[in-house]
Amino acid sequence: MLNRREAFTLAELLVAVIVAALVAGAAVRALIQQQRFFAADARTGAARAAVREGAEILAGELRALSPADGDIYAAAPDHVDVRLTIGTSVLCAIAAGRDEAVLPPLRAASELGLTAWVAEPQDGDTVLVLDAGSPAFGDERWSRHSLSSGLARGAICPVASGLTRTPGETTAGWRMRFTPPLAPTVQPGAPVRFARRARFELYRASDGRWFLGFFDCLASRSIPCSVVQPVSGPYEAAGVRFTYLDSLGAPAPPARVAQILIELWASAIGASGARWRDSARTSVAVRN
Repeated sequence: MLNRREAFTLAELLVAVIVAALVAGAAVRALIQQQRFFAADARTGAARAAVREGAEILAGELRALSPADGDIYAAAPDHVDVRLTIGTSVLCAIAAGRDEAVLPPLRAASELGLTAWVAEPQDGDTVLVLDAGSPAFGDERWSRHSLSSGLARGAICPVASGLTRTPGETTAGWRMRFTPPLAPTVQPGAPVRFARRARFELYRASDGRWFLGFFDCLASRSIPCSVVQPVSGPYEAAGVRFTYLDSLGAPAPPARVAQILIELWASAIGASGARWRDSARTSVAVRN
């Protein structure tokens, strides 16, 4: 006798297909929910990072300002115009006319050097030189000059100065001309800072989102001010606010600012669909 093999009935096949569809649907829904959760987590994480990053950047850049010396050009709740340091060096040698000086050469990024800048100084940039004055009276100050011809490489900074180490470095110094001439009390070895007018502001990008932006201005350029670039964000529409206070905590004009209160807000849609918000607040005591 032949053994008969029973096949699935149509009803059984339909049940199997339905069960498989239900399992697959549940798996897809779980996957979509996970994707939404991770996407929401990424959005809230980015918002949290933005406010902290913005606070750290602003605190680092604004802390060195000296408002009494005119380092704050304009102060508003949503922007601040400042004299921003773009480089540092020391004087290797000073010409007889005292309107020209030599700086040590740049070194490789992996080495510590006496000359460094985030943007090469250009004609019209501010040059601040530490004038020790008379040690007996302690009248040390930063004298202010204007770079009149940019920087030219190939100047001599001898090893005897203590600021170079090899013959190659000796002939790779930077020559700069500036106005007005240095005071007689300024000597080789004096620290130098290069500065340029710049602005930090809350601005709306082409995609409609709000960012902390940065641009600098130099009158000698064909287009004086550069295009604003995002520094951190995105933030809320009024998500960056500056408050300028004097030493007693009262609102202050630019020349009397002793501290700058920085507040930042960012938000994102959380996993539940509700809007999630984070903020950062820091106070910067400026150099005065």
